[in-house]
Amino acid sequence: MATKLTGNPFRARSKASIYFNACNVDLETGFSDVIEHDQLCQLGLETDNGGSWCRSDGTLGKHFEIYRAKLKGKIYSVQLVGYKQNDFTGKIANVIAEKYKHDNCRILSVKGKYIEIDHKDGRKNDYKLHDNQTVDDFQPLHKCCNVAKRQHCKVCTETGLKFNAMLLGYSVAQHIGPIEYHGSCIGCYWYDPKEFNSIISSGFVKKR
Repeated sequence: MATKLTGNPFRARSKASIYFNACNVDLETGFSDVIEHDQLCQLGLETDNGGSWCRSDGTLGKHFEIYRAKLKGKIYSVQLVGYKQNDFTGKIANVIAEKYKHDNCRILSVKGKYIEIDHKDGRKNDYKLHDNQTVDDFQPLHKCCNVAKRQHCKVCTETGLKFNAMLLGYSVAQHIGPIEYHGSCIGCYWYDPKEFNSIISSGFVKKR
């Protein structure tokens, strides 16, 4: 569990700091009041569908578990619901970030400012400490692809079923193992789309 705070730890005038000051958080429990859409807007804390400043792997999420209630797919309230229960912060070793930041997205084959370094394991159960990470633990994805992956990984966590690649027109749901999640993401399309495509197409013979 994250260390209990004694005050506002965030950079002055940052969105995390503004929210912290407004949400009346109980520093003993890590729970706060619910801040709804209208007040968020008044504070300059409008959110996109992904949460931006209130994402679980962001600055605020480093310390707290965050509940983002949605209405018609859009965040309409944010609440802190206790201190962080694990130590994953999304911090990536510099050598890995440097390797991938100029690479093409593994799905769209485009590069540029919207490339994000994605942790292949969507549940981050195999998360390694900063000094033990390898380049094979990560992949470059365009932001829109990373958002889609995050949603499918969320569904997998809720249902226990990995993403079914047949929905994208592939002939199999997984390239190895069952579609049920049993502690490993390997075999799922989203774990490594480039490898998935390589394996699935290895026996392809062009007819014309």
